[in-house]
Amino acid sequence: MEPITYLIIAIGLGLGAAATITFWHQILDWGEKNLFPWFDKHLPTVAPYLKDAFCGVNNVVTKVRRDVKNAWEKIREYLLEQVVELNRKTTSTWIQRVTSWVIEASGYNNKPVFKKITTEVEVNWDDLSPDVQEAFIKRQESSFEKNITELRDKEMAEMALNN
Repeated sequence: MEPITYLIIAIGLGLGAAATITFWHQILDWGEKNLFPWFDKHLPTVAPYLKDAFCGVNNVVTKVRRDVKNAWEKIREYLLEQVVELNRKTTSTWIQRVTSWVIEASGYNNKPVFKKITTEVEVNWDDLSPDVQEAFIKRQESSFEKNITELRDKEMAEMALNN
């Protein structure tokens, strides 16, 4: 196989895994209400293997979700806030500015030092997320700003509620 084939397979598996982790509770609910009863009725010899497979995936998904939550909590000890700002440069090029406010424990006598770090890169229109493209098209905006830490905090809270 060509290297690009391996890359496409890896991307597909990664997207599948991400979708499984994101929608696991809905998948599990569907399995319990629809798939398990069907296998119990029509293929009772296979049903235990199916349930074992779901248990195995559940163990992995639960660990990954817990690890992601723990990693975010550790990051938030040092990341006070992060904001992404997009500004139109041309019709096909945008400037993405990410500003992060962080705590460094390397100050005098290990007192925390607060730093503002800003990075700026050019981004092609095709590389912008669909929600950002939609905002630019529908509202004819030439700039966009989003608080990433606030967004991730909400996602982690929702993830905690679904566990």
